[in-house]
Amino acid sequence: MWFLFGLVTITLCVGYEFWRRHMSLWKAEGRAHGIEYKHQRIKGTITGALVGVGCAQHPNFSVKRQTGIDNFFKRMGVSNEFETGDQGFDDSYYLITDNNALHHALTASPKFRAAIKRIMEYKLPARLGTRAIHCRNGRVWAELKIEALYREENIESTLKSLSEDIEVLVAAIGDVAQVSGSRWADPFVIKAALLLAVSSGLAINGCIQLFRLKIGDLPFALDYKLIVVDALIYSVVVILVFAVIAIYWLGRGARTHIVLIELMTIGAFGIFLSIATEMRDINIEMDTSSPQTFKAQVERKYTSKGRRGRTKYHVVVENWNCDCDSYKLRVSEYEYRNFSEQGRVQVLQNTGYLGYPWISEVKPL
Repeated sequence: MWFLFGLVTITLCVGYEFWRRHMSLWKAEGRAHGIEYKHQRIKGTITGALVGVGCAQHPNFSVKRQTGIDNFFKRMGVSNEFETGDQGFDDSYYLITDNNALHHALTASPKFRAAIKRIMEYKLPARLGTRAIHCRNGRVWAELKIEALYREENIESTLKSLSEDIEVLVAAIGDVAQVSGSRWADPFVIKAALLLAVSSGLAINGCIQLFRLKIGDLPFALDYKLIVVDALIYSVVVILVFAVIAIYWLGRGARTHIVLIELMTIGAFGIFLSIATEMRDINIEMDTSSPQTFKAQVERKYTSKGRRGRTKYHVVVENWNCDCDSYKLRVSEYEYRNFSEQGRVQVLQNTGYLGYPWISEVKPL
């Protein structure tokens, strides 16, 4: 059951992330000076803002500040960014697209580059700085980060200051889109979105499975270290396969290193957690072996309080396989009352479908 649940959640998480990344939808909370906006919040605290307008349907690109990491991967030959010939623009910003029509438009249009520069360099007086500009699926928007002393009412002055440059940017996009049409479409955007969706989708699934899997609850693997070590080995292999696919699919494109970095960080975390939990579930749910019966002694029992004040019940049982460590089990309140310290218990141990011993039952004698 849980094995199938894991497969379903992986599919749903990857599908949702692909839809979210490809569509890049966000719902505006307001509009001023012809520009839509939305404040980004974490636990009620404003952490940034999105401001944008509609534009031609086919353009798909992002512009961010160029970093040392971008320069490193460019020197290594992993990624290849288009250069406009405008040194101030090329040295300051990293263009995330592999669309030739956009490259030519930026080279030929100083007005286009100037609008991007002014938006990217926008800061005071509204206490907001621009992190990146995105354009896809008929909308162009700026991703803003907050600075000290920002207030929600500052958004109106921000939009007023940005309105002229956004208008110029939209006009420049529209002029070229009329000539280029669907050639504005980035040839690698779907592939990149799919790889990033797998990366973040697996990370979300891993967190869901980790929350679901509570160490110590029955049934549980006798030694999770065995699963962890093997899961790490399999994860490295899967990560390398994804890296090869990314390089093959994206070539030496502008976003190749961005995809690789996420695969090697967020993706690696998600791949490991997903593999480990699926191995644990397969090992238990597909095991048809007859359990072995052991007897052990209860060393102690105790209660603890959870984050929401709920009482948790624990029983510590001696290791029945060796005179070494003990096993801490989480049990229900009813089971807890039936256990007695220094009492004896019966343990049912299974060999496991994948060879990882697991415990199916612990009951007092």
